[in-house]
Amino acid sequence: VLTQSRVRLLLKRGQSCYRPRRMGERKRKSVRGCIVDGNMSVLSLVVVKRGESEIPGLTDRTVPRVRGPKRASKIRKLFNLSKEDDVRMYVIKKKFTKEKDGKTKEYRK
Repeated sequence: VLTQSRVRLLLKRGQSCYRPRRMGERKRKSVRGCIVDGNMSVLSLVVVKRGESEIPGLTDRTVPRVRGPKRASKIRKLFNLSKEDDVRMYVIKKKFTKEKDGKTKEYRK
């Protein structure tokens, strides 16, 4: 929909934003247009291709993984391991620090 506001459309089977419950059912739903302007509060974007220069704060730094895969086959796929490699050595764990009696203890979970 080529507009920047909400429009009420009559949706049927096969169109996005609607799943009919019965045969031949149609429903009028409110759908936002595809024109992006200053009225939008949030945009969900994914960087598909890098350009010639870096974007400061976005593409100039690498962020480590917080959570990794749990299944052995998916760990092998992530790190390009063979069947003979020990998968347990490549599990990504999160670091925690615990303070007790003035001593700090670091552990992974």
